[in-house]
Amino acid sequence: MEKEYRTTVRARVTKHVVISLLISIILVSIVNMTYMTRRIIKGQNRELTIATELCGSQVDAWVNQIRGVTIDIADTLEADGELEKDEIIALLDEFGESHQNLVFLYVATEEGDMYMARGVTYASGVDPRERTWYKTVKETGASSIIDPYISATRPDLMLATAASPIYLDGKLVGVVGADADVSTINEYVSSLDFENGSYGFLIDSEDRIVAHKNPDYQPNIDKVTSAADVIPEIKEILDSKAEHGLSSGKDYNGDKVTYSVSKLENCDWRIGVAYSQKLLYKTVDRGIRISLFIAIFCAFLIAGEMTLAITRILKPIEKINPALDRILAGDFSTNLNISNKEDELGELQDKLYEIIKQLSTMISQQKSMILEMEKGNLTVDDIPEFPGDLKETSIALNSIKETFNDIISDIQFSAINLQSFAMGINETSDIEEMRAVFEELSAEANILMEKTNRFKTVPPTYKAEDFENEEQFVADYSEDE
Repeated sequence: MEKEYRTTVRARVTKHVVISLLISIILVSIVNMTYMTRRIIKGQNRELTIATELCGSQVDAWVNQIRGVTIDIADTLEADGELEKDEIIALLDEFGESHQNLVFLYVATEEGDMYMARGVTYASGVDPRERTWYKTVKETGASSIIDPYISATRPDLMLATAASPIYLDGKLVGVVGADADVSTINEYVSSLDFENGSYGFLIDSEDRIVAHKNPDYQPNIDKVTSAADVIPEIKEILDSKAEHGLSSGKDYNGDKVTYSVSKLENCDWRIGVAYSQKLLYKTVDRGIRISLFIAIFCAFLIAGEMTLAITRILKPIEKINPALDRILAGDFSTNLNISNKEDELGELQDKLYEIIKQLSTMISQQKSMILEMEKGNLTVDDIPEFPGDLKETSIALNSIKETFNDIISDIQFSAINLQSFAMGINETSDIEEMRAVFEELSAEANILMEKTNRFKTVPPTYKAEDFENEEQFVADYSEDE
């Protein structure tokens, strides 16, 4: 019965090679995508930091513009060498006309006088020297940006102030101040160019929010909001006083964002950008999809190539079974044509050829000996010893030939003796001599029986033609039964 194979060597090899290939490609793709994702995120974070610093530089430029106004006024007054009321007011009005974005522009003197641009009257009973902006400049001796505070002139406004000292003969004689409405700052920060879905915010030196997209976080006359309270993800950055910092979390809308915070160059304020992670991972997702597409395409391409290669390599094996089938049918003249290449299959072909050649030679030698023995020729040459386990076969055949040779020689010798004994019986009538002859014949027969005793034989089958007449055959056959 012909065997039914569920699969083939080619199918198994192809399956394992393709599976190994797919596993390798998947693992390499995972490692590559993981590495690529990290690189993309790292690159995006770097770009985000640069973008935040760029925005910070724009806020710095805006701050420097306001502070520059105070410095220019202070320098002009210092150049005049004295603080005259009319000159101060004229100068303030001149700068006020060209800087309409400033809510208030003023000069406070060490004597407690307060002069304001555009005819604004300072709040009565309020000593300007007790205001934060005046004290800060007097303590530092340099231009400063003051955190948002409530205006003494307009209690309904939350102002941020730039202030610069006025020195005459090396002595502080007054301070120039310029106020900007916090809402104006918020509009300015909001106008900065951020990615779609991202937004900026501004934090003062006390880590309080100055400007933010969420109006609830913006400072007003009723409250100021601590950045660490509403954006806890950046608390570590603020506490560390680092120049730059990144952190991730959810913003006030619940959206996942990456916060980038950078310190402004010319003051202790900080600019922050909340960058939507959707934008961040959009690039990552695009990279992952491209990598997966390339990996799948390569997998199919390589799998197809490997399948064809394996088919070509293992195709010679398909020629082995038909050749072996012919050999099993007794055809040792089978011409093997498995492979014409000097590889493992070519070596297999050469060895199979040698095996068939040796088997054919051994069978031919055995056939020749047996045919000669069948013809009665027991002088045929011995079979050369076969290699390995076949050695016993050649020894057994040679031994059988020798045994039959000995037996036949003994039979021939016994036949000669029988002839001699028969002649002796014919030449005498002495009963004693005849008895002695028959005893010798019996001994000779026993010797032959001993020599053939180790052979098992099939009992002879009687035939009628072996007897002289039918009556004798029936009598003897009945006796045997």
